[in-house]
Amino acid sequence: KYIPYELPFPYTPHERRFNMCGIVGIYNSPKAPEESYLALLMLQHRGQDSAGIFSFDQESHSFYGEKNLGHIKEALPENQIINLKGNCAIAHTRYSTIGKIRKEEIQPMIMNYPYGIIMAHNGNIINSNKVGQELREKKRRMVLSKNDLEVMMNIFAENLSKPHDVLSFDEIKGAVKEVHNSLKGAYSTVSYIADQGMVAFKDPFGIRPLVWGKRKLTEEEKDLNKSDHDYSYAVASESKSLEFLGYEDIQELKQGQLLYFAKDGNIYSEELSELLPRPCMFEWIYFANADSSIWDRNVYQVRLELGKHIGQKIKELNWDIDTIVPVPDTSRPSAITIAEELAKPYREVLIKNRYAQRTFILNTQKDREKAVSLKMNVVKEEVQGKNILLVDDSIVRGTTSKKIINLLRKNGAKSVYIVSTCPKIVSPCFYGIDFPSDKELVSFNRNESQIAETIGADGVYFCSLTDFKKIFGKLNTCRACLDGEYPVDIKESKTMISSRVEYEKTNLPGLC
Repeated sequence: KYIPYELPFPYTPHERRFNMCGIVGIYNSPKAPEESYLALLMLQHRGQDSAGIFSFDQESHSFYGEKNLGHIKEALPENQIINLKGNCAIAHTRYSTIGKIRKEEIQPMIMNYPYGIIMAHNGNIINSNKVGQELREKKRRMVLSKNDLEVMMNIFAENLSKPHDVLSFDEIKGAVKEVHNSLKGAYSTVSYIADQGMVAFKDPFGIRPLVWGKRKLTEEEKDLNKSDHDYSYAVASESKSLEFLGYEDIQELKQGQLLYFAKDGNIYSEELSELLPRPCMFEWIYFANADSSIWDRNVYQVRLELGKHIGQKIKELNWDIDTIVPVPDTSRPSAITIAEELAKPYREVLIKNRYAQRTFILNTQKDREKAVSLKMNVVKEEVQGKNILLVDDSIVRGTTSKKIINLLRKNGAKSVYIVSTCPKIVSPCFYGIDFPSDKELVSFNRNESQIAETIGADGVYFCSLTDFKKIFGKLNTCRACLDGEYPVDIKESKTMISSRVEYEKTNLPGLC
C-alpha cells in the first residue's frame, strides 16, 4: 500500500520533542501485522495521540503501512490492518507533549536507503539538534522532521556498509555502536532492514524498557512463511504484550544490548555497554502496566511494597484518618497495603471515566485542568464527614491533586490528607517524560507544608528517597528527577527548557 508523504515545508528546525511511547517488533510470523496490532493494544496506556504499523512482505519486496492520529483503534482500523502483508512488522504508539501533531512524522518511520529500513523508538535524544546539523553539514543528509528518530535512522543507515546481499552481525554492530557514540539520551529501538532481519537495541544505560521472547510456530504457520525456521520472535516495551501473544522465555534487554534476528534464523546478541544499568523508576511508579515485569521486578509487587513502607511511616504522623482512597488506577496496590498497615477501610470513592484521557500526558496545562474535571466522579455517600487519606502514585505539577482534593471537599469530606508513593520530583526529566522544566514541578523549592497549601490538602507525605532506594535494592534506577543525578550529560538539554516554553507560546506545528 502506497503511503503518500507530504514534506512539512517551509521547514524550520525546531527543537526535538519529548517521547514516552510503546513499541513492538514481530519477526518471522505469518501474521506479523495482526500480532503487532494486538501487542500494541496492550500498550495503549503508554500513548494515546497516535499509532502506526509498518510491515514488509518478502514475496513482493514491498513495505505496507498504516499510521494516523488518535487512540490505537481510531488510528488503525482493523479492516485496514488485515490488508497489511508480511512476516515482519514494527508498531508504535505514543503521546506528544508539545504543539500539534503532524501525521507524516508519526512512528514507525521508513527510509529507502540502504536496503529499506523501518524503525521505531521509545525515549528522548538530548543532542538530536546538534547531530542533525552535523548530518546536514558533513554528510549532506537533510533531516526533515522534528522527530529525533529520524536523526537516529540517519546515523544507523550512514554507518551500515555499502549494500550487498547479506549483512553480517559485525556490520549491524558497527552501526549500533555509532548510534551509541553519537547520540545522548534514553532510547529503546526496534528496526527491520528489508530482506535482512530485525534489530533491537537499548541505550548504554538501558533507561527505557524493552523485552524480547520467542514462540514456536505451528506446521501451518511454517508453510505460510515458506520457511523451515521453527520460531517467530518479538520485542516490546512491556512483557505483558508478548505473554498475551503466547511468546515465551521473555527477557529484558540489558543496558546497551544489541539483538539481531537474522534472515538465516540465527539470533546474534552482544552487550555493547560496560556501564551500570539505570532504568527509569517512573516505569514502576506510573507508566507500566501493573502486571508487567521490568528488569525482573514485577510492577504490582513494587507498588505493594511502596504502600507497606508508607503505611508504617503514616502511623507516626498521628493523622486522624477514617478512609483510605486511591487515585485510580496506578495507586491502587499501594493504597491497599497502606489500608492494611493502618487497619482502616479501603474505599474506591473516585470513579474514573474510562473514556477521559490521562491528564498527565495532555499537551497543555489548560487541557490538563479541563480533563481532570471529566476524569473523576465522587461517591458522595462514602465521603461526607470523613477524614480522607488520598493515595497517589506521584505528585508532579499538582494539577490533578488539587482538583481531586477540591472534588472531595465539595462532596463533604471533613479533611483530606495525601500521600505520594514517589518521593518529591524536584528536577526536570530529559529522557522522555513530560516535565522538562523545574518551574512546572510543585515540589520544586517547596517543603511539605507549602505543597499542602498549594494543592489544598490538610497534610502531605512523600515516600522518602531512602525507603525508595531500599525497595529497589541493587537495581540502581534512574532517579534524576528526584535527586538531580543524571546518568547522561544534560548540558545540551538545558537550552531546550526555555526553547520549549517559547515554542508553546507559538501555535506552530510540532511533534514528539
